[in-house]
Amino acid sequence: MIQEFLPHDFWNQFDFSDGEIHFMYTSPEEDLLFVTYPDRLSLDAGYLYDGTFGIYISWDNNCPPVARYVCKTIEDFAELMQIALEQIQTELEQRRFSYYGELWKTIEIIRL
Repeated sequence: MIQEFLPHDFWNQFDFSDGEIHFMYTSPEEDLLFVTYPDRLSLDAGYLYDGTFGIYISWDNNCPPVARYVCKTIEDFAELMQIALEQIQTELEQRRFSYYGELWKTIEIIRL
């Protein structure tokens, strides 16, 4: 579970702004932070079953993700979380949710 891999105060270093924070337990091998924002924007982040940390930003579950960040280390995870939160603010300011689908390519940062 994520508490075994991240310091107990890991999430306290981030400003989730207007997001509503939830923790979502999905399986014995996977534990995720789930943050919902206005206009159905969401951020999923946490330790994944394959031994990596993942961050996904989505406007709607029916659309391709806005961004996908994957890494192996806690240091990279913290850095990518900050990048993801900046991307959230950009998405909310530009209100691009109505344009998503085939028009936009998913932003990806992979550090393995």
